[in-house]
Amino acid sequence: MNANTRALIAIIVINFVTIAGFGFMFPVFAIYGKAIDANATEIALSIASFSLGQLIASPLWGKISDRYGRRNVLVISLLVGAVLTALNVFAVTPWLLIFARFICGLASGSFSVAFAVAADISNAENRTRVMGMVGAGFSLGFILGPAIGGFAAGNDPGVDAFARVCIAGAAMMGFGGILTLFILPETRKRHEPSADATPVAVRSNLTLLRDPALAFPIILSLITSLALSKMESTFAIFADDVLHLPPSRIGLIFAVMGTIGAIVQFAGAGLLAKKLGERGMLMLALCFLTVGMFVVGSSTALPQAILGMCIIASGFSTVNPALSGLTSLAASADEQGSALGVMQSAASFGRVAGPALAGLIYDFAGPSAPFMLAGVVLALTLVSSFAVLRARLA
Repeated sequence: MNANTRALIAIIVINFVTIAGFGFMFPVFAIYGKAIDANATEIALSIASFSLGQLIASPLWGKISDRYGRRNVLVISLLVGAVLTALNVFAVTPWLLIFARFICGLASGSFSVAFAVAADISNAENRTRVMGMVGAGFSLGFILGPAIGGFAAGNDPGVDAFARVCIAGAAMMGFGGILTLFILPETRKRHEPSADATPVAVRSNLTLLRDPALAFPIILSLITSLALSKMESTFAIFADDVLHLPPSRIGLIFAVMGTIGAIVQFAGAGLLAKKLGERGMLMLALCFLTVGMFVVGSSTALPQAILGMCIIASGFSTVNPALSGLTSLAASADEQGSALGVMQSAASFGRVAGPALAGLIYDFAGPSAPFMLAGVVLALTLVSSFAVLRARLA
């Protein structure tokens, strides 16, 4: 097995265990939040606080990995994240839970760095295909993470159930850190300084945003994350209040989403990129996401909700490889970690604002409102993106 193959397998596993360790929390957040007297806004803020930590830390982790290498950053991030996730068992008040998730987000540097590894081991021709395969690990985490978290919690909404979920998530992340230490080769290539080095190699994170080719996917990452996080942060509450589902059933719905996402990303991203290009993939993804949000928001029974979540999963599994591919292709070899870190930071900002807004909207406008508003935002983004891309091609 050559170094690139080992690296690809490693980062697929890393993305899997990272999102699985985080996704364990989804099915139990709403019910545990109610058990500690948290309202919908505080539950949504607990989810948003993790992304706030990522927002602050992702560009820094990416830049550090550009300078010191990917492997060490990934190992440290996963092992520290495992310890902090286990300590979430002591979050027995709403504000302690919000703070605990924020600290976990600060330690979570593996998302952007894993995609930087994917950029290191790929070229322009297969970049999006490799990004899709790495993203499949993310989707697989959605399969087993919430599913196992739901089963670990069972139908018991108490503190003990939440503790079991925290320990299971910590164990998953710890396993990922140890695995990374032993099987991931360093992929960051060292370059000797030269007289003809271009300023691109030393661009700051803010300067990256002045490049239109990078700004476009980064802004879209923010918008799509904003809309998707409305769904992620309120679906468990929606399923409890409207569909009357226990945590185990909610976990199964996330598992169905993850299965679809993994299949599409692993087997379909490369084919779609070849047939449609990254821009065509992006338009298709936005169409699926828009329709899915409206279907879920209007659902009053389980079959329609599952259908809507499946449509969202199809769009989600297509939009991430497209945006990651566009970002990576627009960045130089010496700024892959920085550019992908900024993209992840933009997505994290969406995951901060999205849940916070969704919680308020849910409390004041009703269960369907966050999904309907997300659908409107995505529809406007689809029309605007089509106009921008058409103008560029003209």
